[in-house]
Amino acid sequence: MAESEPLIRSIEAASAFRRTQKLGPLIAMRMVGDSLAVALGALVGYGYRFHVSGVPIPGGVVPSFRAYALAVPVVVGLWLLVFLFTGRYRVQRGQSFVDEIMGSAGSVALFVVLALALEGLYRGFPYSRLVLADAALAALALFIAERGGLRLVQGALFSSGFGAVRVLVVGTGEVAGLLIRRLRMFPEYGYQLVGQVVLGDGPGERSDPELPTFPLSQGLGTIVDRERADMVVLALSAAPPDQVVDLARTCLDRGAEVKIVPDVLEIMTSAARTEQVAGLPLVGLRPNRLVGRNLLVKRSFDIFFTLLLAIPAAPVIGICALAIVLTSQGPPFFGQERLGRHGRPFLVWKLRSMVVNAEGSTGPVMATAGDDRRTTVGRFVRRFSLDELPQLWNVLRGEMSLVGPRPERSFFARQFEESVPRYRERLEVLPGCTGWAQVNDLRQGSSIEERVFYDLYYVENWSVGFDLRILLLTPWRVLFHRHAY
Repeated sequence: MAESEPLIRSIEAASAFRRTQKLGPLIAMRMVGDSLAVALGALVGYGYRFHVSGVPIPGGVVPSFRAYALAVPVVVGLWLLVFLFTGRYRVQRGQSFVDEIMGSAGSVALFVVLALALEGLYRGFPYSRLVLADAALAALALFIAERGGLRLVQGALFSSGFGAVRVLVVGTGEVAGLLIRRLRMFPEYGYQLVGQVVLGDGPGERSDPELPTFPLSQGLGTIVDRERADMVVLALSAAPPDQVVDLARTCLDRGAEVKIVPDVLEIMTSAARTEQVAGLPLVGLRPNRLVGRNLLVKRSFDIFFTLLLAIPAAPVIGICALAIVLTSQGPPFFGQERLGRHGRPFLVWKLRSMVVNAEGSTGPVMATAGDDRRTTVGRFVRRFSLDELPQLWNVLRGEMSLVGPRPERSFFARQFEESVPRYRERLEVLPGCTGWAQVNDLRQGSSIEERVFYDLYYVENWSVGFDLRILLLTPWRVLFHRHAY
């Protein structure tokens, strides 16, 4: 086995090179876009400092534009080198825009430090550090706008099949089904499902009736070659380790990338905590992090950002409430009982988006696509989640948090507690106006099992940074989600 390791590494390298070739045009677009953003930012910095800012110029004479223009290629080259060496030109599929920008923060900081160092070492011309500061801010703003535009182009290209990674899923059960549903939900990530390999021959093992299914008895290597799979995901929770290793080597031998879904995924939603006792590794399940002083930190976070968000939200709520009153009968606001922390009921406040007494003849039912109970204004406010804005009041009252699992109505929550494993655990924390499930486009139309999976991941991995990340992702998801009705 040891003798085959160099061969396997060379196969993995060749496979990685093949995948990179597919993304070559996207990488080139990023480099060209960055170059234009930095160059334009440098020119904006010069113009702002000497012609707009009003800050006194030493000697009263505007420095030569030519000297600054000649420095632009150097600055652009430095930016490209920093981003290349820090790996920021790798196309990471499935990464959110917010994560991409936040991940670039270290590279931008390194660029600024090196640019300052070069400016200090160069004696041929006295470049202004204020120009560098203004140029850096302008370049950063243009960089964010450029990457946002390229992200839309990238999503469109991936959705059309350009640069797509052909994915073969091996295994059945809830984990394989969850993986297939998520890959189908986001075609803009560039993963193209080509089939599912099942252990048996029965149709009951299929996770998606529309996805081609192949029995493992055909030979995994044969299937990989025939379907030209670039990536194979092994979701074999009940398979013995030796079988998983053999299947992985079969895929690697054919140049396919291999991903393995851990079998503990069915009982644990996050990475485990590991520690050693006398050299013996121990693995423990990660507990709820929202206890003790973390509760105080989260509450302080909620109050600060709720008061901040209330300023722009207040006029939006007022305009929507007026539109509701003018176009339909009934009050503009609607209070509905939901279950809060530890299962305590409370009234969650929303802008009314449906006719009065919408469930009078049906009893509690969830909203569906094309729901005819919605009012004219209600369709609009629900599409953009504006009906949820009054819940800022619930946050100030301490009944909700800005971020957390969405609260369920008691009628449905009781059903879920009986049928969904670990559902009760999401009630250990305050419900949220937005959550990890929601920014992953999991709303009422999606599987409750998937929502619980994401909610528990949030509970076990909470941090202030995680909350901030979800808040930043929420507006983007509101604009582009597919399951708001």
